[in-house]
Amino acid sequence: MHYQNVSAASMNQSLLEDPSYIIQLDTGRNNLATLDQQLPNLMGANLYKAGMNVTLTPDVHRGSIEITNPTQKNVGGRIWLDGEGFSVGSDDNAMVTWKYEDNGTAIPLELTCPFNVPTGVGVSYLWNCTFENAYVQPLLTPVVGRPIIHYDDASDKLPIPDWRRVSPSRAKNVWAAFGAGGGTALMKQVFTITKKNRRHTFIHNVFRTTMLTVPGVPFARTEINDIIKRTWSLNVTEQQAPLIGRLTDSIMAAQATNQSFMFGVNDGSDLTATQVSWEFLMPEFIKGDPEYSLMRISLSNITLIRSETLPQEVKPYGTCDYSFSNLAYGGVVTETDCATGSKVPNPHFFGQIDTSAVLILYGLGDGRSNISAKALEQEPYVWNVENSERIDDLLIARAFIVAVDPAQVTLTSGRLKPAISQLQMFLVLLSAFLAVVAWLLLTIFSTSHWSSSLLQNLLAPMDMGSGRKMNPGYINPVPDIKLQVIGASKVVTVDNAIFRLEPDSAVPFENPGYAPQQHQQLSPQHQQYAPQQYQGQGPVVVQAQEISQAPPYYKNG
Repeated sequence: MHYQNVSAASMNQSLLEDPSYIIQLDTGRNNLATLDQQLPNLMGANLYKAGMNVTLTPDVHRGSIEITNPTQKNVGGRIWLDGEGFSVGSDDNAMVTWKYEDNGTAIPLELTCPFNVPTGVGVSYLWNCTFENAYVQPLLTPVVGRPIIHYDDASDKLPIPDWRRVSPSRAKNVWAAFGAGGGTALMKQVFTITKKNRRHTFIHNVFRTTMLTVPGVPFARTEINDIIKRTWSLNVTEQQAPLIGRLTDSIMAAQATNQSFMFGVNDGSDLTATQVSWEFLMPEFIKGDPEYSLMRISLSNITLIRSETLPQEVKPYGTCDYSFSNLAYGGVVTETDCATGSKVPNPHFFGQIDTSAVLILYGLGDGRSNISAKALEQEPYVWNVENSERIDDLLIARAFIVAVDPAQVTLTSGRLKPAISQLQMFLVLLSAFLAVVAWLLLTIFSTSHWSSSLLQNLLAPMDMGSGRKMNPGYINPVPDIKLQVIGASKVVTVDNAIFRLEPDSAVPFENPGYAPQQHQQLSPQHQQYAPQQYQGQGPVVVQAQEISQAPPYYKNG
């Protein structure tokens, strides 16, 4: 197999008509060795037509990144993209919840648990609440870690902010269901946001792990502390951070009072937006009777990797009475978000959201266990952390191929090429040389009987006195072999000569058409055509005589 690096743009004709934009990998401990070896091939699955030996590489020219100064303050971690307030941030409403009174009135939690904007601690804002279990259910319904797109300050400052989320497709993406509630998994995606003719590309990572227990079997403190430490950092020294102990104390206190708890931080930098939360939740459908207890840790990180100006502005996919955006998956626009829009002043077309590539990694643990080591298995978790950058690069390569710019991606293409070694060449030449030597030896030292074909071997003993000599070699004139009738007998003639087999004692010419031991007496008219009998001694021989002319009765067939 001969491998060479090629541009992904040169392989566009080999792409599937509808390549999958979603990949799923089982990162259970039994699969890690295979993943180490086959990861590029697995990340490139369902991308090219069958028979194409193409492998993804992390070699992607991402291009430039362009950002601006913030246009708002105290709004959490965001990546600012233009002077009108165009920005992307984490789901800063992930902690928003409410409960319903008996009369149906919704009471938001923020009245008793407001956001805090701390100073001097290096984060945008945080929340820290112990609250009634009646507030839990709205926290379990949404998909965790959905980015929020703020297209401009005007729509962001409406009484009901008109922003958009990057949400998984319910029809195509399993994360739409798996990403809500509990479970241990990791989701990575590359998405692009386009406003007018400006397009920005992001890599997004969401990690979530949970432990679950039933009423009457509370979580052990050691298990709570262990899962917080291991997800905090792989560094043993960093696992001694004081905040870990305080989080454990808060969760244990909430469990002791039959309440729920959450603590979270929203932060960002010029190119990233990050959010992490620790939650102890006890959902209940009947007041005072929790269904189960759930310990949930989630992390979301968004990073800008490319900014570019398109030749033309993005066009709306349809019409809508509300402000709306195009929705694309794997580079193909299929719908708009008009159905989820709301009535706002001056509705307009925002732009386009393209979920270009999605990777879901499972097998990290059993999120329904109340044991930390089972809920989040250490070996798969460490493998995912250590290979995170490698996986990101391959996912970015896939997204660029289908939705951004394949010319910026380098692939490895394999083609079958016959292998020729020096030994093989020597053996081929040696066989040719020996064949020539053998032919020459046969020509010089061997008679034609042994240097010819099977047919020559059969004909060599028949010297018919024609003066023709059988020269050595395989190519000779083919004799004229016929079946002729002489009297009541049929004989084989070779070049007008007949032959038959006789024993060493001469016997009269027998007609095979008569009964045994009866001999035919040839008439004087036919005696001239009869062969002379061999009178010598020895085994059975071939006796031949040349026929000068056919008998009169044979001339007409």
